[in-house]
Amino acid sequence: METHDQSRLDTVSRYGLIVLAVVQGFALYLLHLSIDHEAWPATDPRWLMAFYALAGGLPVFFYLGLERAKERRNIWAVAMIGPLLFGLGWHLGWLRWGAGLELPDRPYFTFIFFVSVGVSLFILALFFRVWCINHTPRFDYRQLLEHSWQHALTLALLGLFLGTFWLLLILWGALFDIIGISFFEELFEEPIFLYPASAFVGGWGLVLIRERIRLVATVQSMCEVLIKALLPLAALIGILFLGALPFTGVAKIWETGHAALLMMSLAIVLLFFFNSVLSENPEHPPYPRWMHSLVMFGVLLLPLNSLLAAWALGLRIEQYGLTVDRLWAATIQLLIAGFTFSYSVLILMKRARALGAIQSANKVLAFVVAGVLILVNTPAADMRAWAAESQANRLLNGEVEADAFDYNYLRFKLGAYGVMELTKLQDSEFARQTPLVADRIDAVLKQDNRWQHKSVVDRNDHQAVADMFMVIPREAAIPEPLLDILTNDNDYCLSSPKQCQLVRTLSRDGEVYWLLFTNRHGSYISGTAYSDDSGTMRAIGRLSSPGCHESNKAELNENTKLAQVESPFVAFTDGQCFYLIQPDIDYFRGLTGQP
Repeated sequence: METHDQSRLDTVSRYGLIVLAVVQGFALYLLHLSIDHEAWPATDPRWLMAFYALAGGLPVFFYLGLERAKERRNIWAVAMIGPLLFGLGWHLGWLRWGAGLELPDRPYFTFIFFVSVGVSLFILALFFRVWCINHTPRFDYRQLLEHSWQHALTLALLGLFLGTFWLLLILWGALFDIIGISFFEELFEEPIFLYPASAFVGGWGLVLIRERIRLVATVQSMCEVLIKALLPLAALIGILFLGALPFTGVAKIWETGHAALLMMSLAIVLLFFFNSVLSENPEHPPYPRWMHSLVMFGVLLLPLNSLLAAWALGLRIEQYGLTVDRLWAATIQLLIAGFTFSYSVLILMKRARALGAIQSANKVLAFVVAGVLILVNTPAADMRAWAAESQANRLLNGEVEADAFDYNYLRFKLGAYGVMELTKLQDSEFARQTPLVADRIDAVLKQDNRWQHKSVVDRNDHQAVADMFMVIPREAAIPEPLLDILTNDNDYCLSSPKQCQLVRTLSRDGEVYWLLFTNRHGSYISGTAYSDDSGTMRAIGRLSSPGCHESNKAELNENTKLAQVESPFVAFTDGQCFYLIQPDIDYFRGLTGQP
């Protein structure tokens, strides 16, 4: 191992990394300016995201993978990684503009993109660096393991260094601000300072960290010691969990709704700990024989964990269809299963020589992970396309009612694919036979964001306003005073037909109540109560639904009948949920005559 005084960076590489960081900082600053001034490339999300992918991804690849600045292989890396990042970024931008309708910004899209592509770049940079060191594509596993730790710890220490730097600047600005000098606080908030300063300090910190090999090795050793102590516990948890299932049954797992996430988390932790501790020196395991056997048995059982997680996830998909979140969970689960099944097969086949075989499998599986994470960010396997098609098919096949279908999910969470699927639905025979679908799609396509609700009816036409509500019972007529109230301030209900329900019900003493329910993702759990007392309509307050949730939600329809509950409160029930009227302050002021 190299000592503290030995540097992995020559002079050209050292200054090259700092220059690269500064160039990256100014590139990001220019992109920021284009957004602020609404100038190209910000006017076209495709170009903007393509340049962001290049400016963000390519330097990061070299921060980790660069071994020598004069290495000719660096040019090959630029020629391969550069166009790839540009294309991936272009597709990400197309998601906002590709359907002929500009979509609002989706930070979630960008976050998932940079996380998934970032993991791929981490893996590719790891192999690239080892290739540059050895000048051969026969990658030594020990070097890969050592440099994976170095890369991870370098990023962690660099984040700590930058965070400390900015905390000092914030302290600097705050100290001078309290004595009336606001120049520094204002300067530190300016993009022209923020981007170049962060870039220069980041590049400088990167060089300092990469040259302190002994420091990184010491932190790595400390982490390995701690992980070594925790690995048997992680294996024991997995064994005990699987051992308890024959006695408890699996029904409780499916009831949670997040069982797949918990089981995948355990598998990831156990796989990470296992590779960190046992794969470095397969000939000399660091545990006594009985403890080593416990760990290997825990890893051997991991495929059962993967099968249970896949089963739990499959039930959710069967019940609610594909969504991007579930597809990501399925993708991660498939990648985990690739590791768990490979390890189990190798342990059974190789026995004492299994760890060496697992090392070879890890190299192949690492490329598989990088390839899959890149592929899902391309048009060939974009999860948003699959989710949009799945949700539309659920509507067409009658698995979800037209009034309960989440049109907003396709419009605002699936990018261009969701808009294209909505347009296809709008032009379909199904929409012609179901006017509610066409009306809902037309309304949601007019919205600029998910939370904006534009009225699509003439507020002066009371009949048109009344037709926007599902009235229960059907023969009940909405009183004119109530229509006046609903017309004045209810954009949500007037933005899409039949997504709000008005239920007419009677109290035990004959008083008429109108309960307005708003349909939020299929659950009728909130609303407003109105009292029709002697022809005078007045709002009472909000409706709450104690005990009404996803597993026990109301299904309001034209046959719904509400009955008042015997209690000191004004509450009704439909047999599934309870609806409690909670008076507001204006109602009490009206009763007492207070202003």
